[in-house]
Amino acid sequence: MHRKLMAAAAIAITLVATVLTSQADAAPAVPGGLVPLKAAVTGVRPHSTAAAWIRIHSLYGNKGQCLDADATNGGNGTRVQVWACNGSSQQAWYSTDDGFLINGRFQSMCLDADLNGGGNNGTVLQLWQCNGTSQQQWWTRANDLAIYNGRFLNNFNTCVDRDTNGPDNGARAQLWQKNFQPQQWWEILAA
Repeated sequence: MHRKLMAAAAIAITLVATVLTSQADAAPAVPGGLVPLKAAVTGVRPHSTAAAWIRIHSLYGNKGQCLDADATNGGNGTRVQVWACNGSSQQAWYSTDDGFLINGRFQSMCLDADLNGGGNNGTVLQLWQCNGTSQQQWWTRANDLAIYNGRFLNNFNTCVDRDTNGPDNGARAQLWQKNFQPQQWWEILAA
């Protein structure tokens, strides 16, 4: 049964990745120095494409939290938050060469920056049907613990942030002006 599920998951990921690759022409070129998150996996040679399934580990506070898709929904607009790292599929992300992050639990859904926020402080991160657009592309760069969005890069001044006003588990993931504080520091781990 487990092998059948893994085979089905591999097929689903392949189909979504194929669609994203064919739609990536709509996304702008990658600014210099940015690499997909899978190229930054801790313990893997830099720029290696060996790692595709990743976990995004927050370095804020007790450092025991991961980027997590709320498991109760799975539709467009599903909340993305930080939660105690627990190895669950909603904390696994498939990182593509084009910078897209496909959620492990909801495998037709990508990490997405809500366009309604316009990239301003507090722009919500959510799941959205994978569509190959730049608000669904995520990058990092050498010697930098920040994660950047393709659409709202803002000359490397806007990055993924863990809301420090929220509770430990369930704190909102959002975009925020880069402030070089630990709520914007992330470690990319193999899933």
